[in-house]
Amino acid sequence: MGNCLKPFKEQTPSISPNPPSLIIPPISEPEKNESLRIFSLAELKKATKKFRQDRVVIVNNSYFRTFYKGYIDETTFAPSRNGTGIAVSVMECLQDSSQAEWTEEVRSLGEISHPNLAKLLGYCCEDNKSFLVFEYFHKGSLDSHIFGKEEQEEALPWETRIKVAIGTAQGLAFLHSVKNKALYREIGMHNIFLDEQYNAKLFYVGSNKLHLLEESITTAFIGRTDYTPPEYAISGHLCMKSDVYTFGVILLEILTGLKALDRETKEKKGVMWTKPFLSDKNKILEMMDPQLGDDYPVNAAIQMGKLIKRCIKLDAKKRPSMQQVLDGLNDIAVIKD
Repeated sequence: MGNCLKPFKEQTPSISPNPPSLIIPPISEPEKNESLRIFSLAELKKATKKFRQDRVVIVNNSYFRTFYKGYIDETTFAPSRNGTGIAVSVMECLQDSSQAEWTEEVRSLGEISHPNLAKLLGYCCEDNKSFLVFEYFHKGSLDSHIFGKEEQEEALPWETRIKVAIGTAQGLAFLHSVKNKALYREIGMHNIFLDEQYNAKLFYVGSNKLHLLEESITTAFIGRTDYTPPEYAISGHLCMKSDVYTFGVILLEILTGLKALDRETKEKKGVMWTKPFLSDKNKILEMMDPQLGDDYPVNAAIQMGKLIKRCIKLDAKKRPSMQQVLDGLNDIAVIKD
């Protein structure tokens, strides 16, 4: 179910089923305590075979973001041209601040670490170009699995969907605890990536100085996005409970296989259409993603519907915190009937 612009099909080289751990190697210059690898532009060109396009991810139905796949040595992080070592994702940024400010923001980002956040490995800032180098996302973005029509082994089963939801909630709860502010634009199906074991990796950048390079698909759909909380649409106000609303919409998409907003018809489907039925057992079962068939625990799906309804309440104060959402998901995960 659901429709989406088909992302470019990934050309996957032979990769070991158990890739080595990503351990940031020490570097001797320019700073002894630098935790991120500083790549030269020439090194990134070599690692990515001159920035050969690997994957395109659609952002809020209006923009697309290009990923370049590269390989680096697992010990030295030196570029590898022959597809050996560790796979990485390279993304270009728009540098609209001074190089010093941009570099400072990147280093601050590198200090934030959590198993459910995409790991930043290094960066490049040279010749008026800037890039961020992240761990590679072997299974792509979540939206490509829920909405994508590309060939896949199989649709994501219920257990995997719950695993991804819990992992994403863990990443968000962690960011709320350390940032104490709304993330909003960092949250979306397109920003949730999956590793080889389908662990969720939230792609968090979190700075106005680190704009990722995005190219427009259309100018006819600017402003309202798939995940806009009502308080932001009305007053421009955001709070951490706004992120809970957005996450609730994501849960609804995971449950139903429907997009929150259909760009083709400009109609809100996933929230406004389904919200009145989220406490109705029979209606919830009717809304379930057909790709799941009957292979899911009915009571777990019903509890998921109730949790989503709490997340997308119009009054932000009545929504649960991300930690409470995480607790609810953990309870749902153990329901097997």
